[in-house]
Amino acid sequence: MKGKFNTTMLAVIAVMIAVVAVTTGFLPRVPIPGTGGYVHLGDIFVFFSAFAFGPVIGAIAGGIGCGLADILGGWAVWAPLTLVAHGVQGLVAGYFGKGKGVGGLVVAWLLGAICLVGLYFLGELLPVYGGFAGAVTEIVPNIMQALAGGIVGIPLVLLVRKAYPPIERIGLGQTWQEE
Repeated sequence: MKGKFNTTMLAVIAVMIAVVAVTTGFLPRVPIPGTGGYVHLGDIFVFFSAFAFGPVIGAIAGGIGCGLADILGGWAVWAPLTLVAHGVQGLVAGYFGKGKGVGGLVVAWLLGAICLVGLYFLGELLPVYGGFAGAVTEIVPNIMQALAGGIVGIPLVLLVRKAYPPIERIGLGQTWQEE
């Protein structure tokens, strides 16, 4: 990200945090028995925000949006782990995917997904999240969640880029004018 935070970037960050929080905590989600975790649609917009706006906005929207959903949805114990896992997911996906074509987005998605699943696994080894048994139980649901995020998030960002090309400049500290 070049430049400083400007009004446009702050507005985009706020909107993406809200979109991620709502799609994580308030749209249909699937509880994971035995661990207290759940599978959600928020990863779609964590990946979208990272690919569309870059690593900083992706990290902030992913970490704070998903963490906020945990707090507001009654899963506050998960919020610290969620903040880190989804924040790193957005950071890595945005770093490698911003401005890239389909191939680059797939690589960025894969790297972000590996970070997400790996960080959740490591964090879930803690007894509060179920220890080793809980960590193993959550692997497949976390993979499925990240997979859904890529399957929908990649085409979504490509469609938005095509419909509104100036979106490419947001996240770079630049401004634009309507065409």
